[in-house]
Amino acid sequence: MRDEIPTLPTLSSAERDLIRLRREALVGGGLLSVPPGSVGVPQHIEKSWRRCVGDNVPVSSTEIDYRDPEDVLPALRRAAGPVLERLKDSFADVPVAMVLSDATGRIVMRYAALRRQRALMDRASAAEGFDFSEQSIGTNGIGTVLVERRPVLVRGPEHYNALLEHLTCASTPIVEPCTGRLVGSFSLACSIRDVHPLMTVMAGDIGRQIEARILDEAGDRHRQLVQAYLSLDRAPGAALVVDEETVLANRLGLAHTGPELHALLWTYLSEHATACPRRMQVPLSDGLHDALVEPVHDGGRAAYSVRLLSRRPDPRPQDPSPGKSSIGSALPPVPREPLHFLDDVERQLETAVRHREMVALTGAGGTGKLRTALHVLRRSGTDDPLVVEPHLDPAWYDAAGAAVAEGRGVVLRRVHASPSPSVAQVQALTARGARIVLTADLDAADDAVIGLVRQVATTVRLPGLAQTREHLPSLVQAMLAELAEPESSTRFSPAVWDLLVSWHWPGNLAELRNTVVLLARRAGGGTVEVGDLPDELRTPRRTLGLMESAEREAVAEALRAAGGNRSRAAQALGIGRNTLYRKMREFGIT
Repeated sequence: MRDEIPTLPTLSSAERDLIRLRREALVGGGLLSVPPGSVGVPQHIEKSWRRCVGDNVPVSSTEIDYRDPEDVLPALRRAAGPVLERLKDSFADVPVAMVLSDATGRIVMRYAALRRQRALMDRASAAEGFDFSEQSIGTNGIGTVLVERRPVLVRGPEHYNALLEHLTCASTPIVEPCTGRLVGSFSLACSIRDVHPLMTVMAGDIGRQIEARILDEAGDRHRQLVQAYLSLDRAPGAALVVDEETVLANRLGLAHTGPELHALLWTYLSEHATACPRRMQVPLSDGLHDALVEPVHDGGRAAYSVRLLSRRPDPRPQDPSPGKSSIGSALPPVPREPLHFLDDVERQLETAVRHREMVALTGAGGTGKLRTALHVLRRSGTDDPLVVEPHLDPAWYDAAGAAVAEGRGVVLRRVHASPSPSVAQVQALTARGARIVLTADLDAADDAVIGLVRQVATTVRLPGLAQTREHLPSLVQAMLAELAEPESSTRFSPAVWDLLVSWHWPGNLAELRNTVVLLARRAGGGTVEVGDLPDELRTPRRTLGLMESAEREAVAEALRAAGGNRSRAAQALGIGRNTLYRKMREFGIT
């Protein structure tokens, strides 16, 4: 299939005019205006035109989506780079461009030695970072080859978008030999005046060279991983080996796997593992586990072996049910609903409830303060609490007083907003026996509000989701469990988990809940694929360089040292508060 050339690459002026008229007739008349197979162009071109018409792809759009091309499958870059570098001299005096795309149609590499060829490609926005999928710009060598999964030739007006009519493009898919997974495409592109009859064969041959390098590299990498796995598998207990693309698990380790495991474990180890063996907690599909993590020497690329350790028994005593003897009881005690998914936050809340302290839940918007406040009141024995926002309801104090008289609890929500309740008002409600929980974003509060909260309550900060992504699978499963059938049976593909774990979740739990509910409603109990995700989630975040990583860590450390107070953190960093906000958004820090 690779070396098949179904059509001659050159077109006469009359042929170009005729193809243009046929395309315009199909676009203008619609899919039913011309019977399938009678448009008069190669079959793969007609099929692509019909897909584009059906998807309402613009015919003359000049606004092509752009995204930084740094984020791409590392194996594709490593394999293609040396091949294209070696061929640069051979194409130095040839008016042709070599173009590499990822599996989405995003151009990630382009070589064009001659100035006039670079200008030709630039006029068509055929440069690194631009989206050349069919959904973006219609029939073209990159997008169409990814749909057809076979070599294609697209000549002049066979392109769907008039912006590309002056180009001819011979393209071939790049497939990972071990798995058959489509990882990208390679194309040779030139002016319709500079077409060579062998360009399709040459594109296919270069594609095969890239695939051969992927195979060689995968073989070396897999041999290293298998050796690490075999040495680990001889030890008792569950064991896993993971790198940026693969997870190997022994029989006992399989009990801790799922479609989300690789994204979860690899992301966590990339951020927290060290160059020496270390005992640490690692996130797996069924929760956090103690493990011995050891780096694997894998030709300079990071990989880790993970040996799970025996779980320690829970030191917290379980109280027997009221009125029942704990000796000889046939029924185990009913576990209580947790106050929070993080153990540290759970312990702080448990202590405050046990000592009957007023709790103030702080943190950024969307971190789950209201839901946690309701859990705290239920644990305190208070049902049907009143939720009021003093800054929105001038009569909040009278309403809270009436709720207290009825024995109900009260949540004073968003007390950082003005006007805020006074210390005297909160203390007066407490004196009447009220069970009160406050919620506030102290980073957005003035000193008067901070003083109010610190005077009357024990503060417990709820972290942002970006800092607790290891809990993402359990949170998603809990959110799905709250839905009715068939939505509650919805599952996510491994590729979707990769994107969910890599997203920085600026809206925290509220954003995650909205996303999960939306996807579950659309999937209706099926499997969510990458194409079902919102656009922003399908766009991988740019990988930070060393300088940016150091800057991000400095910002995060300043916020930790300041207890989350952004004004003090900005002062410690020597930057303005607005600059700090911009850095936090840039680095995904909440």
